[in-house]
Amino acid sequence: MERVENLELQVQELLKLLEAAKQLNSNLEIEEVFQNILLQMVTMVGAEAGTLWVLDQDGEEIKVVAAYGESADKIVNIRLKKDEGIAGKVIMSGEPVLIRNVQEHPDWSNRVDESSGFVTKSMITVPLTVKGKVLGSLQLLNKKQCEFFNEADVSLAVALASQSAMALHNSQMYDELQQMFLSMIRTLAKVLDARDPYTAGHSERVANYSVWIAGKLGMAADKKKELYKAALLHDVGKIGIPDDILRKPDRLTKEEYDSIKLHTVIGADILSNMEPKRAMADVIQTARSHHERMDGSGYPDGLKGNEISLFARIVGVADTFDAMTTARSYSKGMPYSDATEELIRCKDTLFDSAIVDAFTTVLAESEYDLAKYEADHKKEYRL
Repeated sequence: MERVENLELQVQELLKLLEAAKQLNSNLEIEEVFQNILLQMVTMVGAEAGTLWVLDQDGEEIKVVAAYGESADKIVNIRLKKDEGIAGKVIMSGEPVLIRNVQEHPDWSNRVDESSGFVTKSMITVPLTVKGKVLGSLQLLNKKQCEFFNEADVSLAVALASQSAMALHNSQMYDELQQMFLSMIRTLAKVLDARDPYTAGHSERVANYSVWIAGKLGMAADKKKELYKAALLHDVGKIGIPDDILRKPDRLTKEEYDSIKLHTVIGADILSNMEPKRAMADVIQTARSHHERMDGSGYPDGLKGNEISLFARIVGVADTFDAMTTARSYSKGMPYSDATEELIRCKDTLFDSAIVDAFTTVLAESEYDLAKYEADHKKEYRL
């Protein structure tokens, strides 16, 4: 009978581990992964609180990237030397540590407790290891409903830590790839803008404006990231427009303007060759449709109203504002206030009313000092 009960307990623990693994690998966004790892560990082991530590890029310091429990907000981003305290020692050794009374341990550093006001009594610290490389360590603090953690708690924490480490590793790789992809997009946008001296920085500005608008519309963070990428690439089709037309210092003839208009189709065609296509759908549609207008007078497809994707409607407003306020050889560019009035005048006919309202709110809040607004809101769009 006792053997059956033990097996049942083991099965229950295994199911808990499998469920935790499922949760840990359900998201690749690194901040959410950090918090998810910590929440799963604290819940599974029955701790009052916990902290997740990782090495910084130069490998000299460790920092708290997630915290759970009382005073958690005071703990995140605390830094220690890698050889200061138990978390760093576990990262360096790669071995778990169980401490029943931290006050008596020679490696205990109470700097975190002093910063947060939390009182640590007992602790488990386990390394997060993938393929022999220690990525960080996780500390579980103060066992609930008992005085101390025990060896069974350590075994459970170590088992879950292996899953956690893989989730962290995948997330870090994903984050690096995302940063690399975004860097490549920015570089491509700058190369495209450099072809026309009058539009230098155009793609970056349109991307910034678009994310500001999205923020006012309440768009989710993950969608804002996709919008930012789409806005950076909205004019990629201009790579197929001859220089003598694209850089012409005078006004364009009708035939030349018709040629310029093809950049929407060319851009969508270029981007449709990128894989995976599912991930590029919004980017492709934005490149093709950012010159469509609410009344159907735009190009290339004459779409109306909500037939135009939300991203394209947002980028269309941002793109038009930047075009109106940028100096050309034949135009010094409108003042921001005049361009704002023009957007308002064209609400519902050319532009989505809610999007214009969102952007004019941004412009009013900034008092047309967009450089200051950019500095104050950099985190929102430097994705």
